[in-house]
Amino acid sequence: MRVYHQQTSPETKHTLHAAFGFSYYARGKVIDSHTRYTCKSCKPKVQETKSQLKSWHRNRLLRGLAIALSIGALFCIAFQFKLFYGTQLRASDFFFRAPGTQTTQNTSTIVVVAVDDTSLEQLGPFVSWSRSYHARLIDSLNKAQADVIVFDILFSEPTPFDDELALSVKAAGNVVFPIVGTDVKQGYTKPDNIIEYAGFAKPLKTLSENAATLGHANVLPDADGIVRRLPVVVGLGKDLVPALAVATAAEYFQLAQISEAFAQDNRPSLGSRLIPVDQMQRMLINYAAGSSGANTSACYQQVSYVDALKGKIDSAVFKDSIVIIGATATGFGDTFWTPTGQMMSGVEIHTHALNTILSGKFLSIAPPVVTILAIIVLSLLCGIAVLRFRVTWAVLSCVSLYITYVLTAFTLFDKGIMLDMLYPPLTILFGFLGATLYRVTLEQSDKREIAKLFGRYVPSQVANKLLLTLREEKLDLAGEQQEITVMFADIRGFTVIADRVKPEELVKVLNIYLSAVIEAVLKYDGMINKFGGDSIMAVWNVPTECQGHALLATKAAVDTQHAVNQLHKKETSMPQMDFGIGVNTGKAVAGNMGSEDRLEYTVIGEAVNLASRITSATPGGKVWIGADTFESTKGYVTAKQVKPLTVKGKHEPVAVYEVEGYVVDYIPGRDEQ
Repeated sequence: MRVYHQQTSPETKHTLHAAFGFSYYARGKVIDSHTRYTCKSCKPKVQETKSQLKSWHRNRLLRGLAIALSIGALFCIAFQFKLFYGTQLRASDFFFRAPGTQTTQNTSTIVVVAVDDTSLEQLGPFVSWSRSYHARLIDSLNKAQADVIVFDILFSEPTPFDDELALSVKAAGNVVFPIVGTDVKQGYTKPDNIIEYAGFAKPLKTLSENAATLGHANVLPDADGIVRRLPVVVGLGKDLVPALAVATAAEYFQLAQISEAFAQDNRPSLGSRLIPVDQMQRMLINYAAGSSGANTSACYQQVSYVDALKGKIDSAVFKDSIVIIGATATGFGDTFWTPTGQMMSGVEIHTHALNTILSGKFLSIAPPVVTILAIIVLSLLCGIAVLRFRVTWAVLSCVSLYITYVLTAFTLFDKGIMLDMLYPPLTILFGFLGATLYRVTLEQSDKREIAKLFGRYVPSQVANKLLLTLREEKLDLAGEQQEITVMFADIRGFTVIADRVKPEELVKVLNIYLSAVIEAVLKYDGMINKFGGDSIMAVWNVPTECQGHALLATKAAVDTQHAVNQLHKKETSMPQMDFGIGVNTGKAVAGNMGSEDRLEYTVIGEAVNLASRITSATPGGKVWIGADTFESTKGYVTAKQVKPLTVKGKHEPVAVYEVEGYVVDYIPGRDEQ
């Protein structure tokens, strides 16, 4: 219990309130040590502090977002300069490998007549085949009313049966032959960046003159050996030659050749069908679902050459269809890896390209600005999730971001737009890791600061236990009852001194005197529990056990008085302050008091109240202890009994002792270690 003078200056009140958190009341009014106040005149300062705290948190968030954005910026640079282009391409292959994602459908108009292993077994090696076989097959297909007959076989060398083949080609009037470019030039024609070949191999003149059209059959894999694109048009000398699939589609739709349309607007198109291409005039092939080599794929039906030649296939299969004749047999060397993860023959690749054109299910890569925006937005959202949410929710949020992006990508893929599948997902991953690292660094820094702050009021081992409890979230709000020793140290005559000294000087002097108490408490393993402006409350045996806690507290009290006496002798110009110190031992409840958002580790109970009453009665410069403390320190300190203290709630006066000094400077338990 403390009674303060009524006439203390307002300036002093506000200074002390801001520095130590206590308020002055008029004469005769009691200030309870567990009551909190807010000085009305200090409310603006409190609001300012709250504003500064919000600003501090905001700055931390902004710094974390800056880190996440920096990671995003790095990926934007990598994307712009194609630093991991090969990996980027392989990531896009996932669209074709995920079940049910291929968007093209069976047009029911394409039939592949495959020069397969069965055909070679029955007809012999391909090089020995008479071209009369092909003439008979064309006649059979023409009779079955096939719309277009396409050969993915180059007839560049003359043989005895070429005239027979030419007559069949002329009679059909719908046969398409391939041209094969050789020796790709290092540069590209300007201004169109069209792939140009230095040389080419063409069909025999007698065949090309009677053909409906010609198309190049070149297949160009990417750097990793996977065929994802097909050059819609290539340069062969001075001519522009469409791809075999494009020429076939033009013949099927009875449209002008793509070379003519391309010459008009430099954009490949078939009638109203604009073919999306890259700067090298390559279209993405939308591979349909289905296994390579199956009799029926998702976009075409396949029959054996020998069966078609011998009339074993129903003519209805070929009616109104595009029939493509090409090699699928083992050993031809005309096979390539595709983004589906399967190897396909050249004729199969041309068939998938043709199906892409016929179905109109073209693919185009999203513009670079879309990828850059996705990277920036995802890095920001990832940073916010990590910095604002708890770890579990942060992880779930980032996983949700990834799932949302992937689902969006597949939805757009179904509409023909391919989002980047490398950099945005990596942004989520590394944005999460970067923001998490920043958060962990901040938390470790905060813990070091907390440990440093605790270390000023409790021994390091106590601070470590408190931090461990906080880290493991084992905060016991109910507390636990145990024996403790409590010490109160209260400055006598403080109100009079406060009125004589300027507030700034008063705070400085208080810090000097209170530091003496703190040093003694920490020296003897105590914990500073509360500051009351001109008083300090310290406890022993909580939160960690402390053997000989009554003696430790008593010695801390005696050392405090000795330190204060030394200050009086050393700092003669400084206002002299005397402490009345009371120590008591007994049962109390120790634990984290308050709510989960605002906790304070403290002790409450009768032993604490009695220690406070003893302190109120202790003269300045003296140390009084309760009966239990006296019994626990017998043989180690000398003390004399003073007038028993009448305490409210006690039927009998309480025995109190004044400590005079040590018998031995020895602490059992601690000094034995």
